[in-house]
Amino acid sequence: MKRQWYYRGSLKFCNYSCSYCPFSKTTYNIQSLKKDQAAFVRFTERMLQQKNGGAVQIVPYGEALLYSYYWEGLAALSQSSVIDAVGAQSNFSFPIEQMLAVYKEQGGELRKLRLWGTFHPEMTTVEQFIQQCQLLTEQNISYCVGAVGVPEQLENIRMLREKLPESVYLWINKMDGMRRRYTEEEITAFTKIDAYFGQELKHHRADIATCADNRFVEADGTMRRCNISRQRLGNIYQDSDENKMEENISVCTKKECSCYLAYCNHKNEMTPFFWPYPAFRIPAYPKAVFFDIDGTLVPKGERCMKEETAERFLCLANHCEIYLATSLPLEMAQRKLSAVWQVIRGGVFANGGRWRMENFDKEGRCLDVAAPMDVCWLKWVTEQQNKYGFQMHVYQKGDAIYKVTLVYRKNRKGLSNPEQMALTRNLKISASCQILWEENCMQITRKGTGKLEGILEICKEMGYQKEEIAVFGDSQNDQKMLDYFPRSVMV
Repeated sequence: MKRQWYYRGSLKFCNYSCSYCPFSKTTYNIQSLKKDQAAFVRFTERMLQQKNGGAVQIVPYGEALLYSYYWEGLAALSQSSVIDAVGAQSNFSFPIEQMLAVYKEQGGELRKLRLWGTFHPEMTTVEQFIQQCQLLTEQNISYCVGAVGVPEQLENIRMLREKLPESVYLWINKMDGMRRRYTEEEITAFTKIDAYFGQELKHHRADIATCADNRFVEADGTMRRCNISRQRLGNIYQDSDENKMEENISVCTKKECSCYLAYCNHKNEMTPFFWPYPAFRIPAYPKAVFFDIDGTLVPKGERCMKEETAERFLCLANHCEIYLATSLPLEMAQRKLSAVWQVIRGGVFANGGRWRMENFDKEGRCLDVAAPMDVCWLKWVTEQQNKYGFQMHVYQKGDAIYKVTLVYRKNRKGLSNPEQMALTRNLKISASCQILWEENCMQITRKGTGKLEGILEICKEMGYQKEEIAVFGDSQNDQKMLDYFPRSVMV
């Protein structure tokens, strides 16, 4: 991810009076508003001097988008060549046409604008909120909307989902202070609205090593890593070596990242679909996604996907082309993923020994390529099965043998490295082959094949760019492809 800048000024006034919010009880004050304006102008000017920009999001204690100076600042920031996106959190109560006019008059780029709107059922109706959303849709503004997952508001939230454009993501935040856990029925209902609701229910352990390179800036210029961190990283307006300060902080004082703006900075299963600025909470789907199977889509030791995983998989297929990247041969992969096979475009099989693409051209033909091995050693290995206690499986396409697997007795958890090396010598496997060990299984393919190599072949044929690909894996065998693609997750 690129750097995400969060800004929170001194504004603590909101035009809503929600019962649970402390800022609804703060009164409007001209002097405090002028102070907040001066601080935001100062921040804007400083950001325009940044050589390495990224994205800027306003995360106020209150409703900032009621005031034209925030729109003027966002417009100025959007004109910077190093700032890719600008936006703010809001309740969407601001006069949309009037404020967008200010943004445009100040030279603001609409394509860079990202808005996050929270639905407050205490203060507005679904119909009123949808009217505001429609105005944003008509202006081609990128935005998301969401609500707190209050069980009593479930029907209102469902109605909101029905009335929103299908392309607009509706997120659900967990309800704090509920004094009970969500029931399974409530979790299911909210997950049908927001496929990522499960992330809200997880305990995201705070770990600086997994944090992205972000900065949360307060009105006085104090910088922190995120909105809940209390550890200072210097001041944006002072000449300080923030990198040295960052090096001195090795442990976060928080036990867990308790809100979206904190845990979205980690690499988790939703990150590739909100790339490169997940803080805006607006999906940005890749063109194609490659999934490992065992341990990623299918739990270790299981024969098929869980029903919940299959449902999300089918939903994802509405947005991206889906491929596989697996050490399993094609036939075994098809059996394990039979419930969703109809939406899989193809993939890399047998650890790169074979790659395949369905509906490759306008005629709907299939491109199926195998990497044949030199198998002069195969007869010798076949004769050694009883001696060394393994069972051999040969995979081929036509006459081309592209993978051989030697599976050792199930009571063996795996051979040590010296044992593996000795066995490889004794089996006299050709130097033109490569060997991959996974637990008690030796997998043999042609040298130069692999998951990454197969993915790159498919990208070449389809014209996919590196930044348009997301990959998911779970083992050391996946590390090479995970390291290559920026949109990657180790499950």
